[in-house]
Amino acid sequence: MAFCSNRKLTYLATSVSVFALTIGLVAGQSATQKSLAETSLGNGAGASTVNALFTGLKTVAPGFSFTYAPVGSGAGLTALFTQTQPAGTTPKITFPVNFAASDDPVAATEKRTNRSYIQVPVIGVGVTLVYNATGLTVPAGGIKLSRASYSGIFNGTITNWNDKSISADNGRQIALNVPIKVVHRSDSSGTTFVLTTHLKAISSAWKLGAGTTVAWPSSFIGATGGGGVATAVANTKGAIGYLDNATRLTKSLPAAVLANKAGNYIAPSTASITEALNGGTVVKYSTNTASKLIRIDNLSDPARPNAYPISTASYLVFYSGATGFNTFLNSTFGPGGDALAKSLGYAPLPASIKTAAKGLF
Repeated sequence: MAFCSNRKLTYLATSVSVFALTIGLVAGQSATQKSLAETSLGNGAGASTVNALFTGLKTVAPGFSFTYAPVGSGAGLTALFTQTQPAGTTPKITFPVNFAASDDPVAATEKRTNRSYIQVPVIGVGVTLVYNATGLTVPAGGIKLSRASYSGIFNGTITNWNDKSISADNGRQIALNVPIKVVHRSDSSGTTFVLTTHLKAISSAWKLGAGTTVAWPSSFIGATGGGGVATAVANTKGAIGYLDNATRLTKSLPAAVLANKAGNYIAPSTASITEALNGGTVVKYSTNTASKLIRIDNLSDPARPNAYPISTASYLVFYSGATGFNTFLNSTFGPGGDALAKSLGYAPLPASIKTAAKGLF
């Protein structure tokens, strides 16, 4: 896992050691509390946002057996509920599909399967606006984008980095003539859902709606998965795209500093994503009487002064009665899991959300 500095590598190594120690202590406390190394989740698919988290968990607990394919939230949920193989899956997963991960919670009116299942938030995620700085004069601290600027960029109405709105955000012109190339997810993506839901909430001029897929302008560049977006942005002068903060850090891409609802310019960080989550509301609901689902509302436009404006929770979805997930979730919600999450650029869930989530399993 690549990080952009030795300091981050050291931090990750320290966090991994803490996590490993925590797992060892938990295993020694009770025969009923198995360590991650003794747990198998089987096959999973879904959001690319949590791929770094799952990779990290494998690093600290090599005996923890599962295969996870980051195919996007929509494809992951479809794979779980229909038991069909996602197209072009890497790594290849076999049947049965035991779990999915999604940044777009299942809708309360959605009947996806006759089996009962559980949906639990597991981690806080920031959706960042990453850019290619070639040809740009980047101010100290990074490029600032007001709500009018970044909604205009993704609406297709702001098309050059020398636009007067962007210049006003940064107190100066940052480019003479660099066309903006917007990179978007071409697959069914929870990250797209989070971004477009936010843009719909903040801009009366937003015209593309909200969903895991939307009809982006034809001039935009499509890419599959978070990794595909990162590669396209890195290789395209003037590019801007949307990407979860953990993947952004592994790819060493700069992120725009965004104006939030309170009018403050906020960079993506564990602290600012946590601030957004602290303003969220836990909602328990169900697609049928046997299922147990939680989602976190009031995140489309966080109101707290230091909240990162495009924040969400990522969810784990699995069938009721499936074994191993209690151990996985308890470890993820513990001190070691929190340390690992922070080192990767995620935000641990606030205690109140963890408590509500634990009530489901």
